[in-house]
Amino acid sequence: MKLRAIVLALALAACGQTGEQQAEVPTGPAGPDPATLNIEIGRYGAMLSQVSDQTAERPGSTEPDYTSQRDLARRLREAVWAYNLQRSQLCSKGLFVERACGPAYEPVWMSEPATREPTLEEIQSRSNALGEEVHAFRGAVCDDAEVARAGR
Repeated sequence: MKLRAIVLALALAACGQTGEQQAEVPTGPAGPDPATLNIEIGRYGAMLSQVSDQTAERPGSTEPDYTSQRDLARRLREAVWAYNLQRSQLCSKGLFVERACGPAYEPVWMSEPATREPTLEEIQSRSNALGEEVHAFRGAVCDDAEVARAGR
């Protein structure tokens, strides 16, 4: 119990440090400074990590019903986000440019409200479409890995 209180106190203290009004990014004659923007963007990631830490074992939270249509739809949207994130990260490294650097996968259902409960048939169709995207992408990465292993 004491450990939980200490962790919560540290998390709340961290929140207080980021809760101040953010100053505008200084701009020079050529515009915003890329190094300053990099720090600012990194700060957002740190703030989101704090949110995750503070809500990991929050009292009163419940486990989702992994078989409900609403939760299946949510998890499918998360899989699309993860797919797009993976592609973005590989593109930034100059890897699999033809596959990774194209437009994000954004099916129309991604913008549905989280409260909508699509039918199981809709979820299956959406899952199949995402599966085609992911399998093709993974196939390209795995094929490349096989070629690299054979070339050793």
